[in-house]
Amino acid sequence: KQWYQRRVAITAGGYQWGEEEGLGKLAVCVNKDPWEKYCVEPPCGQMNLANPNLYDVVEDIYRDMMDSFTGSAFHIGGDEVNFNCWNTTTEITDYMNQKNIPRTEDGFMELWNEYQEKALARFRTANGGKLKDMVLWTSHMTEPKYLHYLDPNIYTVQYWESANNHQLPNLVQQGFQVIMSNYDDLYLDCGFGAWVGEGNNWCSPYKGWQKIYMNDPKRILTEHGVTDPALWSKIVGGETAMWTEQAGDKNALFKIFPRTYALAERYWSDPTTGWFAAEPRLVYFNSIMEKRGVFGNTMKPEWCVQSQGICKLNNL
Repeated sequence: KQWYQRRVAITAGGYQWGEEEGLGKLAVCVNKDPWEKYCVEPPCGQMNLANPNLYDVVEDIYRDMMDSFTGSAFHIGGDEVNFNCWNTTTEITDYMNQKNIPRTEDGFMELWNEYQEKALARFRTANGGKLKDMVLWTSHMTEPKYLHYLDPNIYTVQYWESANNHQLPNLVQQGFQVIMSNYDDLYLDCGFGAWVGEGNNWCSPYKGWQKIYMNDPKRILTEHGVTDPALWSKIVGGETAMWTEQAGDKNALFKIFPRTYALAERYWSDPTTGWFAAEPRLVYFNSIMEKRGVFGNTMKPEWCVQSQGICKLNNL
């Protein structure tokens, strides 16, 4: 088992600042509208891979993060790249034409990989000539067709696709270590009202602690036909994800806890029993954490906490 420390992601457009400092455009598609064509959610903006000054700034950011945070792992992101943004940006298309890179899916993947390799080299420089356990999200680059761009000896993949997606068995079979964060079980922001439309948000329904507790990677891989325990061991951990479009300091904790406690027991204990047997432990632990000042979502009335084993449906 491995312990993954808290990771911090920095997202910065850098558009006006770059130009004011004489660095040119560091980002493209900044605040483009209609945003649906250029990014996953507003505000839009992607790094300008045609600008060589970008990599100096990326290295400086890496160096600042090395000075501020410790740990054996470093998450470099790598998700939600929008090819239409690049394809409609003159700086990017001119750069691709100069390098004879076609404006096709394969061509944009070649461009993406160029950034990936340069950014990795800059990280190595910023970290004194060494790499850490480099973590990145599943994306188009982790699809079987393009996975050859990534080295399993360098990258650990944080898996956010659904549990039944074909990427998961392929990743472990190709030797990658995987952190499970499949959205259909482990996304904590699901099941609330949409913030860019009506109805509920994209990953609804809400994931209760029981569903999270049953996120058993061995079972999931077995359902994909992966039954070799050596491949099961490629799943090195799991992480709930609390995205903050609709979470802040006033409501984040009740969305995070006690559901994340459930995942902690699943991945540390690897239980052979299900959520029903775990409920008394989780209810008690949640009450202990509340006494320590960590107030998550209330699981049961106080009487049920004091009367363990009574507040259950008898047919379960």
